[in-house]
Amino acid sequence: MTAGIRGYLLAVAAAGILVSLAAALLPKGAMHRTGQFVGSLVLVLAVLSPVAQLDLPDMAKAISRARMEAREAVTGVETGNQEILIALIKEDCETYIWDKAVQMGLDVEVEVTVEDGVTYPYPTGVSITGSVPPAQQAVLSKWIEENLGIPEAQQEWIAM
Repeated sequence: MTAGIRGYLLAVAAAGILVSLAAALLPKGAMHRTGQFVGSLVLVLAVLSPVAQLDLPDMAKAISRARMEAREAVTGVETGNQEILIALIKEDCETYIWDKAVQMGLDVEVEVTVEDGVTYPYPTGVSITGSVPPAQQAVLSKWIEENLGIPEAQQEWIAM
C-alpha cells in the first residue's frame, strides 16, 4: 500500500476514533446531538479531503495518459511518434466536444490546443466558434472542464 493511501486511511480512522470518543463523553440531550452533528462534519471533511487537492492540469494529463494506454491496449500498437500522438489527441477531443455540442442542439466549430513537449500530450485549451446562448455556453464550458480538464480560463468562445 502506498504511503499516500496509508496516510489517508490513518487520518480517516483517527477522525473516526476522535469522533467516537467525543460522542461517548458528551452528556445526553441537545449537547450530544450537536456533538454528533459536528462529529459527522469532521468525518465528512476527513473523507473528502483528497478532493480539495485535485489539480485540473494533472487530471487532464492523467486522462490523456489513460486514453493513450487504452488505445495502445486495443490496437496493440504503441504510438511512438509525438506528432501523431498530438494529432490523435487533438482530433479525439475536438470530436468529443463537437458531439456534446450537437447533442445540445448547437452548430459550432471546435479547435483544441494540445500541450506538446511532454511525455503524454494533453489538451490545454479550446476555441469554440458559433452562436451559443449564454446558458448553453455555461453548461458546455462546465462539461469541458469536468470531462477534459480544460479550465474555463482556457476556453475561448467566438460568436458568429
